[in-house]
This record gives sequence, C-alpha cells and structure tokens, in this order.
Amino acid sequence: MIPYIHVPDLKLGPLTLHPFGLLVATGVIIGTWLATWRARQRGLDVDKLNSFITWMLVAGFMGGHMLDEIFYHPAELIKRPWSLFLLWEGLSSFGGFTGALIGIVLWKYFEALPGMKFRRREVTMPILPFADLILSVFPVAWIFGRSGCSVVHDHPGMRAEPGTLLAVAFGRPVRVEKLLSLGGDAIELRWGNAPQFDLGLLELMFTVVLAGLLALTWRRKLPTGAYVAATALAYAPVRFVMDFLRVRDVDQADPRYGGLTPAQWACVALFVFGLVMAKRARDIKASGRDPMDLVTRPEVLATAPEAAQQEPA
Repeated sequence: MIPYIHVPDLKLGPLTLHPFGLLVATGVIIGTWLATWRARQRGLDVDKLNSFITWMLVAGFMGGHMLDEIFYHPAELIKRPWSLFLLWEGLSSFGGFTGALIGIVLWKYFEALPGMKFRRREVTMPILPFADLILSVFPVAWIFGRSGCSVVHDHPGMRAEPGTLLAVAFGRPVRVEKLLSLGGDAIELRWGNAPQFDLGLLELMFTVVLAGLLALTWRRKLPTGAYVAATALAYAPVRFVMDFLRVRDVDQADPRYGGLTPAQWACVALFVFGLVMAKRARDIKASGRDPMDLVTRPEVLATAPEAAQQEPA
C-alpha cells in the first residue's frame, strides 16, 4: 500500500506558496521550454509558437475553471453566479483541454494587439503543426500537474481493501515518517487506517509511462498529427476506466450524467477525435504534403526543395 504524502505550504515571509500551484507552474515552465527546444531543433517559427502557447494557456486556465463550475458544481454556480470568474477556486482537466482548444481556434483567426485589442488575421494560421508539437511534450508537463493533485489529494477514489497494491493509506495515521522540514512543518509519509484509491496518483503513474514512450520518438520524424492522435487514443480509455473508481454517495462525489461522469463523456469524444486524427496523420503521410512546412522558418524550408506550397491545415 502507498503511504499518504503530506506536503505543507511553503511560507516565505508574508508569501505562502501552495504545493499544487508550485507544481502546476513548474509543469507550465518545463512544458513551454521543451516545446520551444523541440521547435528550434526542427527549425520552426518560435515566435508563432509562443503566441500559440499564450492563447492556449490563457484559454485553458479559463476553461478549466469555468467548465468545472458548470458541470461539477452547478448548485454552487446557481448560488454564487460570480464564482464562474473566480479562476483560483478549482480546475478540471477536461475543462482545461476544452478551453485550450477554443483558445487555439481563436488564435487561428485572430491576433492580439497592444492595449488588449484584437483583429482578424489577414491570413489564417495553421493549428495542427503547433498542436502536434505541444502534444509531443505535454505529458511531461502533465506529470507535474498530476503530481500537484497527488500531494493535495483532490481526486479521492473508492475505498480499497487493506494491502491493495495501488491504494493510498488515507484515514487517521497509525504511523508517520517525517522526510523534510519546511519552515516548521514537514513533508510526511502517513500510513492511515482507511485505504482509498487516489486518482490523481494513478493518472500520474500512467502519465509517466506515456511521457517516456513519447520521448523515445522525439528523434524520429513522425507524420504531423501523430502525437495528437497517440495522446488522445492513449489517454481517453485510461481516464474513462479510472473514473469508475471515483467516490460515490458522498458530498464531494462527482455528478453523473446518464451514469457517467462529465470526464467520461469527454473521454468518448476524445477517443473519437483521436481516431479522426489518426486517419488525418495517415493521409498526411500518404500525400507527402506536410503542414509542418507552413510554420518552418524560410531558411530551413529552403533546404528542402521538395516542399510545396500548401494551404493552412
């Protein structure tokens, strides 16, 4: 059985740093760095990539909270409608994915100007090349996000039998082991008497495996869209099954619609999307017309005389 890890807030004078926020911020920084590094390695336009990431992140964090409120806390939203805009009060992963998708579709057609102004692009931007690059490194960043969930235990699962291999020792501690002191408090491993599954931890384990497998392909030239398809097809069924382990019949239980959680319905849509993208990647490979060339720097593209003019994908 896995011990319950307790990570206290880190206090730096008047500033309090929460472990979840620190880990999520670390994931964003590392994910952005990896995406930029891979873009430079492949000769892509980094300025366009940075613009893409900005739209994706802003819309992703907004969608992560707003859709969490709408689908997971409708009663709270009715009671406090303004909670829809309190972005620090909660996030959902699929809400973030949906928000990010909306953000990059808007990025395709609009550009930001100084003074919080926007205008329609004269030439639309291609989405798929940047999305594929991001999805090739996203699981690495997601490791840190799910690590945050694992240390704050915000996705409790069903009760498990004592000694269950992947269960976490929730409940009143019968044994505590201190690991590291942080300003008076300490990181602790606690062995409690009420084992439960911790879905954040289970997803973290899966994400480590997925990130490792994708990293092994970074030196290969895969068809554009392959990473989008692979990530969707790998994540959707695993998350769908794991949500059956969520707690039921308690105050913090996720709502069910037709017997499934909102995330499970999203998994169905994501899996269908993954199948569509797998066909799209196969078609790109067969055609020999790579949409990645649309965002490759001109001096790099000039070294590939077979590259042809293409329409944005």
